[in-house]
Amino acid sequence: MVDIFLCDDKQVLLDSYEEIITAYIQQNILDAQVRLKTKNGYDLLIFLQESQTQGGVYFLDIDLENDVLDGMELALKIRELDPYAQIVFVSTHDELLMETIQRRINVLNFILKDRGLAQVRADIQATINDAITLRQQQVPLAEEPAHFEYDDGLSFEKVAIQEINYFETAYKARHVFLHSDHRLSEFVGKIVTIQAQLPQFFRAHKSILVNPDKVVRIDKETHQVIFANGDTCDVSYRRIEALLKLIQADKC
Repeated sequence: MVDIFLCDDKQVLLDSYEEIITAYIQQNILDAQVRLKTKNGYDLLIFLQESQTQGGVYFLDIDLENDVLDGMELALKIRELDPYAQIVFVSTHDELLMETIQRRINVLNFILKDRGLAQVRADIQATINDAITLRQQQVPLAEEPAHFEYDDGLSFEKVAIQEINYFETAYKARHVFLHSDHRLSEFVGKIVTIQAQLPQFFRAHKSILVNPDKVVRIDKETHQVIFANGDTCDVSYRRIEALLKLIQADKC
């Protein structure tokens, strides 16, 4: 999961950037999220100290009028906490681009606010793609867990990842069904939390998280995923092609 951070002294711009980024993530099924938006650079630094985020993407205004730190100083402090940080400046001051070079602030992009909303939107979307690619190349990948652990209220359970077909939001609020080769289990949890724990799983639907390694067939007409034991689940028509590509890539 790639965490994205926004810092600008204008709330209307923060809201606009968040809308652009969130919509793009959802439309393209990207493994990313807007983790924090703030008008205060120090709030961002405190969050980084507490969360120990690595490989974040930071969209920063250079001229933070109501902050002791300007955007460049903030970028340098972010790098101290997050060495893999991808810095993006969003500013009206194109003359400051040279200063970022002189101060040796390695930036991923310099987006000009005054180029119009359509161009800013396109620049932000392209930057997110670049940032995700770089993050995958730079940040050491954590070893994938061999088991998934949960508490069903009666006992503590451990299930091998290779036995799990998919997770599904249960009818009861804040509960999740776990569909494995041999059983159906229910426990307190959220799909988004499980997705963060198991990044190799695929969000096939807003309420379904699929283990791509267990998929044997995808029915494009009925929008169904079929597993070896006969289990089936829905897949959003917008996400079928992405799931097919993922499965094909794993088999190469």
